[in-house]
Amino acid sequence: MNKDVSDLCCVNSQCADYGKRGAGNLSWRKVYGHDKSRFVRCRTCKMEFSERKGTAFFRVHIPAEKAVAILKHVGDGCGIRQTGRMLDVSKDTVTSILKRAGRHAENVHNERARDLEVNEVQFDEKWSFVGKKRRPVRPKRSGG
Repeated sequence: MNKDVSDLCCVNSQCADYGKRGAGNLSWRKVYGHDKSRFVRCRTCKMEFSERKGTAFFRVHIPAEKAVAILKHVGDGCGIRQTGRMLDVSKDTVTSILKRAGRHAENVHNERARDLEVNEVQFDEKWSFVGKKRRPVRPKRSGG
């Protein structure tokens, strides 16, 4: 079991070492679950938490490798049912993983994409999509 926790950070937003990877404040406590997830303790705030806390896989009851495989298959264009059949999970599990990953990606984006200086914005793809869908507009006839 990998006891090195330098890749993790405290997830307690009230902690002085919150979000600081490799700060030396975390210690390995134990492993738990089928996936042998690490359980760590922050020396600064005394909070204990799973290595999955704050990730898209927190409280997911399938191995992380299988959850990643689900995301890869769907990302490659496989459908939900097809992905479920290939990985031997239900379509509800596939949907749940996708929703969790989507919410997590949105949260990460909202947290990190701040104070951006935008010099140029291109809408050409959107314009071509709208342009293809637009029907010709005919003037209304008056009086009839």
